[in-house]
Order: sequence, then structure tokens, then C-alpha cells
Amino acid sequence: MDRMECSGGCVWHSHRMSGMMQVSWQHLLSLVAAAPLVLTLSTLALLLQTSPELQTAMELQFARLAVGSLWRLACCHLLHWSWDHCLWDVLVFLSAGLLCETRWPQAFRRVVAWSTVLIPFSVLFSAPDLLCYRGLSGVDSALFALAAAMILWEELQAGRRSGTAIAAIAVLTQFLKIAAEVVVGHTLFVSDHSFVPVPLSHFTGALIGSAVAVLAIVRKRGCN
Repeated sequence: MDRMECSGGCVWHSHRMSGMMQVSWQHLLSLVAAAPLVLTLSTLALLLQTSPELQTAMELQFARLAVGSLWRLACCHLLHWSWDHCLWDVLVFLSAGLLCETRWPQAFRRVVAWSTVLIPFSVLFSAPDLLCYRGLSGVDSALFALAAAMILWEELQAGRRSGTAIAAIAVLTQFLKIAAEVVVGHTLFVSDHSFVPVPLSHFTGALIGSAVAVLAIVRKRGCN
């Protein structure tokens, strides 16, 4: 009798574990299908961080930027100066990126495309003495601005005062954070002295995200 009970319990436990694993895989596959770009770019950033040699070969060096090396504009965002720098950037990118790609996929892709080109050039013109540029933080700022602005508009449309207030505070806090970084001359969350922070990249990103959000809102209002 004890053996039969044990056998039955083990079979039930096995079926339960199998069901849980199947549900987990389904959730994972649905997440990958809903946000393929943010997951792919995050994975690439983490993988590239394991190879300093490959990072050096792919980095954007402004003095050597030419027509044949414009692909470095895209690659530079996936490269980082340290694991601390990389993990902070990827964490924010995953958080804001998953939200944006699943809720506003077209706006998300526009933000990534515009940030890829405009942020490095803004850094080049504002800091011509800078030799090279790495990091996702500018794109992170763009995605955060996109999410905050879109949620602010949606909460306003729905007439939810508390949600509107929280979103408005998020928008204001981001620009206050960037202003503080410009004043103090370093980033507020990454305490890493292996690179020179460029707060203007965050400001440019925030402007890009805000501009894309405004365009998306105007198009939605036009459709309605």
C-alpha cells in the first residue's frame, strides 16, 4: 500500500512539474514573440561584455568614423566599459524596453532607430575631445521618456488623477536627474570611474523619446 501511494504521489508530482514547465515555456515564448528586439539587444550587450577584445574591435572611435564604419553607430550602444556599467544599462533597457515594445511597438522601434544615430552625433558635437563612446544609457533615457509620456497621456485620457500625477512626476524627475548630472559632471546611479560620463547623451535620449511620444499621440488623436 505504501508503495502504491508513493508511486501515485510521484506520478502526480511529475505531472504537476511537467505542467508548470510547459506553462513557463509558453510564457517565455510569448514574451520573446512580444519583445524580440529588446531581448536580442540585451543578450548581445551581455555577451559582448565577456569579450574585451571584441569590444575594442567594434567600438566607435570618433576620429576614425567614416562612411564604411557607420555600422559602429549601432554597435557602440551595446558596448560598455565595465560590468557595473553594463548591468545597470541592460537592467534599465530591459525594464523600459519590455514595457515599450509590448505596448507601443512602432514607437519603440522609432526610438531605437533615432537614438542609434542621433545620440552618438550629439556626443561628438558636444564633446569633440572624446575619443570614443559606449553604452545603452542614452537609449535607456529615450525609452524611459517614451514610456513616461505615453502613460501620462493614457492616464489623462482615462481621467485617472493619481496615475496622471505619478506619470507627470516621472517625466519631471527624469529631466531633473539629467540636469543634476550636468551640474555635478557624473552619472547619479553608476559609480564607475573607468569612463567619462556624457550627460548630454541622456538629454538627447530624453528628447528623442519625448518627440516620438508626441508624434505617436498626434497620430492616435488623428485616427480618433
